[in-house]
Formats: sequence, C-alpha cells, structure tokens
Amino acid sequence: MAILKDIYQTTTEGNHAAIKDLVKKAVDEGIAPQKIITEALSKAMVDVGDKFGTGELYMPDMLLAAKTMKEAMGILKPLLKEEGEGAARGVLVIGTVKGDLHDIGKNLVITMAEGQGFKVIDLGIDVDYPKFVEAIKAHNPDIVAFSGLLTTTLANVPDHIKVIEEAGLRNKVVLAVGGAPATRDFADRHGIEIYADDASTAAKEFVKVVEKV
Repeated sequence: MAILKDIYQTTTEGNHAAIKDLVKKAVDEGIAPQKIITEALSKAMVDVGDKFGTGELYMPDMLLAAKTMKEAMGILKPLLKEEGEGAARGVLVIGTVKGDLHDIGKNLVITMAEGQGFKVIDLGIDVDYPKFVEAIKAHNPDIVAFSGLLTTTLANVPDHIKVIEEAGLRNKVVLAVGGAPATRDFADRHGIEIYADDASTAAKEFVKVVEKV
C-alpha cells in the first residue's frame, strides 16, 4: 500500500512533522493500527538501526527517526487498546542504573522495543536497586534491561542483579545490558543473557527471547 510506504519513508527520514497526518490518513483508509506498526514503522526503525550500525547513518538520524515513531505511536496506541489489538508481544522493564542520569540510549531502546510490539515499563534514570525488584513483582516482565553510559555507574549493575537474586526473582527474567561502556565480556562475567551495542540489536535480541517461549 502506498500510504504504508510513505510512512516507512517518512520515518526513516526522521520527518516527525509530517508523520501524524500520514498515520491519520492510513487509519482513515481502514488500515489496522498493528499493520501500520509492523509493516511501516517497525521496519523503518530496524532499517535505520542497521544503517546506524554500518555507519551509513549517525546518532542524530536515529534520534529523529525515534522521535518520528514516537509521534506516530501517540496516535496508534489508543487505537490499539480500543480495537483489542493491544496484546503485548512481551514485557520489558528498563531503567538507567543507579547514579546515571543519561537516558538517550534507553529511550531509543524503548522506541525500538515498542515498535516490535513490546509493552515497556520505563523506570527512568538513576533507578534505585529496589525499584527493579518492585517492577518485576508488579509487571512480571520477560526481560529486565539495564542502561548505563558511564563506566562508574555501570559498575552498579552487579548490585542491581544481587538485589534481584536476593528477592528470588533472578530465574524469572532474562537480563540485558547496554550503553557505551558495556561489553559482551561484561555481560558474560555477570551472567547477563543479552548484550547489545545499539538499540536496533537490542530489540532484535528481545524478540528472540519471547519467540523461544
């Protein structure tokens, strides 16, 4: 459908000023909200993420695309609930680790995950240890993700995990970590199942987790 191609293109270009009218037009034409997400928005964000990974696009391009998708989702989310299409593909709890005030990377991951159909519980920045435990108990997530931009704050991740273990919840969730100082070795050393060096990869790994269930 031409309108879905237009939405895809507009999202990849990060034209957030134009996306609302296109999404409304698609809805008026009778296209299901979930189809708009899966066949246009989600594909666009995955492609943008892939191009970012290969160096064809840069962080500002990713941020603009994410903002564009967020504008579109603002229209589509209420419609999903109204039409009974709101069943989540999976549940993700995510937060920036204790002591860290950065959220750009986290917000990109949230956008990508929502585009793949996840219900996302965003705990925000500088998340205290008990908050992850409370969120696991309240939302029964498939995945718990830690975001950190600084080496000093990423060092708090083991303490986050320890608190989850002490609450008897570690075996109920898959853990993920990302951020500039994070590495595959860091994840392996602390028993973290998912490591991703960009938002697009993170979303793909999240999908693998829920598809195994």
